[in-house]
Amino acid sequence: MDNFLDPVFLLEIFEHLIKYVPITLGLAVGTMIMSCLLALMVTILRYKKVPILGKIGDIYVLLGRALPSMILIYLAFFGIPVLLMAVSGTNKSAMLLSGIPPIAFAALGLTLHTGAYLAEIFRGALQSVNVGQTEAELSIGMTWNQAFFRIILPQAAVFATPMMANQFLNLLKGTSIAFMISVIELFGAANVLASNNNAYLEVYIVTACLYWSTSICFEKLASVLEYNLSYFKRCTSK
Repeated sequence: MDNFLDPVFLLEIFEHLIKYVPITLGLAVGTMIMSCLLALMVTILRYKKVPILGKIGDIYVLLGRALPSMILIYLAFFGIPVLLMAVSGTNKSAMLLSGIPPIAFAALGLTLHTGAYLAEIFRGALQSVNVGQTEAELSIGMTWNQAFFRIILPQAAVFATPMMANQFLNLLKGTSIAFMISVIELFGAANVLASNNNAYLEVYIVTACLYWSTSICFEKLASVLEYNLSYFKRCTSK
């Protein structure tokens, strides 16, 4: 108890844990990028009502939102090797996968979970754009892809950005469950340090401050991004 909330001891904890912040950020940012790509692909399939694939997208969104992210990480970490062994009939595939770091399976599970939520966010954002704009753009000779990516998507991005920011903050905090498959990120390092020093309160206070400060920074970045994306709205309002 001699070091209870001792500033010097808290600084030592901070210096130790700050080294794991890039791992947490890398996992969160990488997962967010992959989730956006997956969600955009699913959203386009559902938006265009592509036969079969659109329905598969609906099922994915339903399951991805219904299953906890922890379950999806476990399914990726334990299920993929078993599935490959069942398909190939040998354990060579599983041996090859043993060289893949656990953080890759954590990113996959989190991507499947976050992508489903982003797909719904994108769908709602697209529905907020007047459908008559697409018809007008097609009538002047633009292709569907040109109309979608040049006109519709930039407008929908303005509506989607605040919800995407919230989803990213949830994802940033959700990376803590990657510790369950031996990924040593910020929360995992905090658990190890707390158990080694029996200083749970001090360690988790510092950990909370690191998560909080990181979240504040990304909230500010999201505000700037939303302001820049809404340029056309400010122009039309003048």
